[in-house]
Amino acid sequence: MNVMLLNAAVHGDLAKAIVNLGIIILAGLFMGRVFEYLKIPSITGYLVAGLFLGPITGFISLDDVADLSVLSDIALGFIAFQVGNELWFGKLRKSGSKIAIITVIQAITTTGIVIFVTQFFVSLPIALILGAIAAATSPAEIMMLNKKYRTKGELTDTILPVVGLDDAVGVILFGVLLSISMSLLGTETAGVSFGHLLIEPLQELGLSALFGIGIGLISGLAVRTISHGSDRKEKSLNVVIITVFLTTGAAMLFGASPILTPMIAGTVVTNLINKECYVLEEETIRFFVPPIMITFFTLAGAQLQFDVVLAAGAVGIVYILGRVAGKFSGAYLGATLVKSGPNVKKYLGIGLLPQSGVAIGLSFATFTEVATVNYDAASTILNVILAAVLIFALTGPMLVKIAYFKAGEVTLHEEEKVKQWKNTPAYQK
Repeated sequence: MNVMLLNAAVHGDLAKAIVNLGIIILAGLFMGRVFEYLKIPSITGYLVAGLFLGPITGFISLDDVADLSVLSDIALGFIAFQVGNELWFGKLRKSGSKIAIITVIQAITTTGIVIFVTQFFVSLPIALILGAIAAATSPAEIMMLNKKYRTKGELTDTILPVVGLDDAVGVILFGVLLSISMSLLGTETAGVSFGHLLIEPLQELGLSALFGIGIGLISGLAVRTISHGSDRKEKSLNVVIITVFLTTGAAMLFGASPILTPMIAGTVVTNLINKECYVLEEETIRFFVPPIMITFFTLAGAQLQFDVVLAAGAVGIVYILGRVAGKFSGAYLGATLVKSGPNVKKYLGIGLLPQSGVAIGLSFATFTEVATVNYDAASTILNVILAAVLIFALTGPMLVKIAYFKAGEVTLHEEEKVKQWKNTPAYQK
């Protein structure tokens, strides 16, 4: 009898999760279309749909979001894999050093500015951690808009690898500054050593490289062996899905980065296959992932809470302004030093403003470490980051879209070209 009741409860929870998933996709799709009609990126519509379902109406609770969190993890894996797909060494051979310089300079500049401006409002240990997290950039919005508008040009060729490397630099900065912060908070007397805290992020990077390269090699060779035929797309899609699932799962299971691991695998795969296989892979991903992306961004909106904006207060405002200043000035300085074109100098900083998944993960990791020693400090950090994520999540997609359009790197879809042609005097005659 107890087993039957347990099974009924499990089936009931599963049924509720499935119904919620359908409603989430429907609401996200509807709001995405509405925002597209208003000339606003559909991603913002997905986030607003999540806000409506979550904090505004309470229809989707945080527990419901947690039940569907595996879909967010998978979506992030696909996003990271696609970022890795753009890191083709043949294209980066000439610009690789430039990308590395821009990435490091903008990350360090952002971290430094945020530390400087926030330390007037909070203690130095808190400011150090806020500065470290500020360097992180979300690849999801950038990659989604890149695929949607099929952007091409120097800005696109710069922003994608910079975003890919940004997380690695951010993780290292976070590890170093968290270690220093914990020392300043006096945790070494509690048995937490500087070396231990520094080793953890380096270990995460090492495991990410190990699993990413290993699984990527197998997947790349598998894609190369796919023969011509009517089922090529299906086979290619199967390989991509397996790769994303394995890298994301292995990362979560063994403590590697769930973003860096599939990204490294995507980089390995794209450098093992020829152009024909790459185009095939891109097409299969583009037609498979839209429902997953809608779910990802709508769930992201549902778990954002308005009360954290109020809790963040003046520190949150200063953090946001400091991060904007850091990304703008750091990207401009880096692009100037490597003699990038004017579009990169002007618009790269705008394109690096989105912040979500990585920042949230780092803030929760900080909370776990710091709360045992100073709960108020941990709470301040968490509230500031979550408030900033809410602001950047809502404004980031629009700013990235503006950057791409201002740089003139948007490739119009055929239907958009026809629409523009119909509005010309030649057609109307």
